[in-house]
Amino acid sequence: MLLPLLAILAAAPATQTWKFDTDGTPQVHLSNVNGAVRVDAVDGNSVVIEAVPENPGDSGPRMEVEVTQEGDQVRARACCGPCEERWQSCKGTAGAMRFVVKVPKASELEVSVVNAGVVVKGVTGPQKHSTVNGRVEVNGSERRLSVSSVEGEVVLAPRKLEDTEVSTVSGNVRLKLPERADARVEFSSVGGSFNGSSVSLGSKKKTYGAGTHTVEVSTVGGSLTVQE
Repeated sequence: MLLPLLAILAAAPATQTWKFDTDGTPQVHLSNVNGAVRVDAVDGNSVVIEAVPENPGDSGPRMEVEVTQEGDQVRARACCGPCEERWQSCKGTAGAMRFVVKVPKASELEVSVVNAGVVVKGVTGPQKHSTVNGRVEVNGSERRLSVSSVEGEVVLAPRKLEDTEVSTVSGNVRLKLPERADARVEFSSVGGSFNGSSVSLGSKKKTYGAGTHTVEVSTVGGSLTVQE
């Protein structure tokens, strides 16, 4: 039986912490506006979420945070106003909330952020991340990885390389391949470059090892650098 757990933080300047027990492979969904998200993998089966207020001295309406658990799905989001309202406007909202999260290593992770960055370290489950005007850094991944960024650099350093998809508008992409990488990299761009070689209105491919796994990178103006 699914037992929903709900905790809401409204207009509180102090750091708040939630801890949820899981089966060790939870689905964790995080969403934030104007505040960064950092996720670290840890031993054990618990998900720990901290909401840290930024600029707590600012006056005006504050961000609200909603954290829920339903079975092994854990969700946290920052809202510009009451989280139950469908339409959110951040105009005039004071400060921001920064999420500091610890998850089991095998978690499945999805992060969405506007006007801030995302850092993920050591998570080995499937991951999907998106930012608008924010940098994305993922280290130690081992499963499928999808990243999209409108304006922000994407830096990936997988421990094991699986199928990967990256799309940016103006952000550059840096990929550090693990030892004995086995991938086929496909890069398409309007005006970017692949390892310093211009790729204008076209695409370029390069195979590492047997090319078993596909790495697809597409940009409008951003470039791709692959480090072996």
